[in-house]
Amino acid sequence: MKRLRLSGLLLLILCLSLLAIPFWNDRIVRRYIDKIWLHRTNSIEKLHEFEQEYKNFECDVLFLTDSATFEIGHDEPSGEPLKPYLDFLGANPDRELWLDLKNLNESNCIQAETTLTGLLAQRDVDKDQLIIESRDWKALHHFTQEGYYTSCYLDIPHIDELSDAECLHRLDSIQQIAHSGAVSALSFPASYYAFLRNLDFSVDLLTWEHRRWAWQLPFFSRSRAILKDGRVKVVLVKEKGHYHK
Repeated sequence: MKRLRLSGLLLLILCLSLLAIPFWNDRIVRRYIDKIWLHRTNSIEKLHEFEQEYKNFECDVLFLTDSATFEIGHDEPSGEPLKPYLDFLGANPDRELWLDLKNLNESNCIQAETTLTGLLAQRDVDKDQLIIESRDWKALHHFTQEGYYTSCYLDIPHIDELSDAECLHRLDSIQQIAHSGAVSALSFPASYYAFLRNLDFSVDLLTWEHRRWAWQLPFFSRSRAILKDGRVKVVLVKEKGHYHK
């Protein structure tokens, strides 16, 4: 009988603990609401679907030089313009948007910046409401000089297979970018965090746990460390909803 009561008590404690987890996790997520942004918001419908749950968003953008326009799109233009996103920012000056400029380069960066600055002025959007990201840190330098917050996307293929010499060479290259003054931040998948965390950066860090939902972050030691790291300014998380593209 005592064993039965003990088993029942343990089961009750387990059930209460499981019920408490979402509330505990939600408290942690809410504590970092300015840091946790929604990844790949590649339709304005998705942004509006989640605007009550997330404060800030990230989307993929292509600059079309022939028409001097920006369109949402990861690999190909989707036909969806950037303008509705900027209208959202203009109506919500406390919100921010991370633009992953997929095709930015040194040949189109001046035209892209001039076009974007004009769009912001038309919609009363502050440059501080944007993060401009690209793999081309030299192209980003122009945006940085014009007062934008910029981030160089770090791509390190087969990071777990690098030799010690290759690691040192790669880290030295990253340090050069960080200290160049060309960018405001470095952005990378969260899987790179252990590789980069001990470097002496003079810039901010941005990352993405794109396979995890916001409520899952407290369950993982890496995610908890990233949330607590003051150098990391943004953590992108996954959530598809009904309008994911």
